[in-house]
Amino acid sequence: MLRLALLLLCLPALGTERPSVGAIRWDAWSGGGVTKEVESSLSPEKHRWRLPWFAQVDGAGQAHIDGSAPGVMEQEIAYAQGAGLDYWAFLTYPEDDAMSSALSRYLASPRRGGLGFCLILHQTFGVPTTRWPAERDRVLRLLQEKGYQRVLGRPLVFVFGVDLAQPEVARRWTELRASLRSASLDPYFVFMGWDPAKDFSAHAAQGFAAVSAYAHPGSEPSFVRYVEAFERHAWDSAQRTRTPYVPLVTTGWDKRPRQDHPVSWEKGAAYLSQPTFPASATPTEIAEHLSRALAFTAGHPETCPARTVIMYAWNEHDEGGWLCPTWTPTGRPDQQRLEAIRKVLKP
Repeated sequence: MLRLALLLLCLPALGTERPSVGAIRWDAWSGGGVTKEVESSLSPEKHRWRLPWFAQVDGAGQAHIDGSAPGVMEQEIAYAQGAGLDYWAFLTYPEDDAMSSALSRYLASPRRGGLGFCLILHQTFGVPTTRWPAERDRVLRLLQEKGYQRVLGRPLVFVFGVDLAQPEVARRWTELRASLRSASLDPYFVFMGWDPAKDFSAHAAQGFAAVSAYAHPGSEPSFVRYVEAFERHAWDSAQRTRTPYVPLVTTGWDKRPRQDHPVSWEKGAAYLSQPTFPASATPTEIAEHLSRALAFTAGHPETCPARTVIMYAWNEHDEGGWLCPTWTPTGRPDQQRLEAIRKVLKP
């Protein structure tokens, strides 16, 4: 705790306004086939402590997760606002997909005013040909929504898991950018990859202003050593190579629930035979990692001109990274992670 207190004391000297902080949303908790699969991965007793706070566990030990229930989104917004988060970054899926329902509920909520949002373009480019124009136009509409997160006066848009080398994807990407220009929109596009300098070299010419990452796989058993190695690999290398960068703060990487109950969309993945994952982070370890990210961002304006940090994640509960409060047998959500980052973001 002393180390965290010293880090917090350093932040005011780096600027009167801290960098903005967002958290990634992967919304597998609102119904459909994906929800059924993650219910299975998190039902075993050894994994239940990772369930989202709104989950229920029946007498047979089976988890039931319904993030679409009335009041859930409003409480999630309150949790995020209370902790000092500035925005959520929603991973995009087709509008009629259950994985998009949380974004729809957020946009419809009268309580979202103090919490912005942005997009992580992901499944958008893989829709059928007949569906593409509607998805393209949906992106344009969302970027003009009230509360859309901006950096340097531009809409912030991340892109993850999109193969721009595929001809049809490249065509759609070019078409989307042209449509945005026609609407007088100039997004700050951030490519989420794995190696800052290589990613920026490969994608800058495609309209990306900076690079970042969605998550960071690892096998180092110590969480502290895991994030130290990541900071050297990503943050320090971006600064050394003068690569425009949005620092990622990771809250963990432990996919053992998916080893026990493999999910259909990751068949044959290498992690299924991985023997060791980083230990679960303590709230203080997450807060210290975030504090270092804020100091790095504020202290290196040439590397981090957007002055924003992205956190993995709000709700990747079965993959190992979450800030969202979790289920407890007593019915009282465990908010320790949010309480820890609140001390950093709202000291």
